[in-house]
Amino acid sequence: MKGSIYTTQKCYECGKNLKYVEGNGILQCKEHPQYTWTKDCRVKFDQEHIKRFPTVLDAEKHLTYLRSQTDHGAYDARDWRVDQPLSFGNLREKFVLAKKKESITPKQIRHIEMVLEKAGIDWDKLSIKDIMEGEIDDFLDTDHGVGNKTLANYKTVLHDFWTWIVRREKRKSGIEMPEFPEIKFELEMKKVVSMDDQSDIMEELKRITWNENPRIWLGIWLMSWYPKVRPGEMLSLREGNINLSDKWMLFPHPKEKNKPKFINLLPEHIDMIRDIQDMTPAALPDMFFFRHMKTKSGVKAGVQFGPKYFNKWWKKACENLGIEGVAVYAGVKHSTVTALGQVLSPERIQHDITGHVSDAFKRYFLPDRERATTATRQINKIRQEKSATIIKLRKKKG
Repeated sequence: MKGSIYTTQKCYECGKNLKYVEGNGILQCKEHPQYTWTKDCRVKFDQEHIKRFPTVLDAEKHLTYLRSQTDHGAYDARDWRVDQPLSFGNLREKFVLAKKKESITPKQIRHIEMVLEKAGIDWDKLSIKDIMEGEIDDFLDTDHGVGNKTLANYKTVLHDFWTWIVRREKRKSGIEMPEFPEIKFELEMKKVVSMDDQSDIMEELKRITWNENPRIWLGIWLMSWYPKVRPGEMLSLREGNINLSDKWMLFPHPKEKNKPKFINLLPEHIDMIRDIQDMTPAALPDMFFFRHMKTKSGVKAGVQFGPKYFNKWWKKACENLGIEGVAVYAGVKHSTVTALGQVLSPERIQHDITGHVSDAFKRYFLPDRERATTATRQINKIRQEKSATIIKLRKKKG
């Protein structure tokens, strides 16, 4: 039978090793059977599984359990290793490393780490095999101080984690996908502003940031014209990603995986970008375009804007105008797209404005230049006519 029990104790009479007597809870000398041992010993089941016990009886129970696991095809030496390779704590760290190799943003990585750290408070020392539906339900039922939408996002992270576990462990350990509870929620309507209000905010934003750094205003202004570009993507723009001669900007690592994003620039926008570039010293192609131009408050010149920098200045402009509750992303993207809904079909908005294309469109690197430029000019027409029918948000009384 596989495995046995050993001890360093020798026979008092001849000095030979004591041998395990199956099912009797003792180790005994073959030559002198009167000498037996029932105390400190080790179970050795394979090269990786060696475990100490205070008595031979305890070791025997463990050995019987291991043999039973083997008979049922459930034995896994990793369950008994000191470094606990199948513990939730070890596996979640490996999962995060795997996600970092994918084309996802640092913000998404931080969210994944946060959710798994929360779960790890109770699960880190547990084997992944011991975390079942009950433990998952208990975690999601815990009051984390968040709404159901955020809780559903927690569930998505855990589901993604278990999908990864099952793929890599199913053949080795027979781990199956647990069932996850349904979490119901209703999406809130995004708060938007009218095109008139958006224009006022842009003017105020330019007033308060121009002397500080004109690139603050420029980044937000460009997003209001090209809604397919997210704030994080705009912040990641480098000098070498701008080609004013050919009239485009390239975003090589957008949120949409494996599909570089670009925008066609209108002539007036090219002139504005060139003017702002000329106001500052020449930069290398790999430098971030949206960067601090002066060393201030511990931040060195040349450092990329932080992830909340655009929103910080947008909110200041909104406060100065008495406009409440609109973040920069909703103010520049959702407001523009909502206004376009008055004059363009959902399909045109999807393909030409937001960049959310179908599988057929994914085969092409660049969308049709004429369609994209026409869509951008439609935004210009709306701004000029000021005919959007969006209800303005209530302003504070002065």
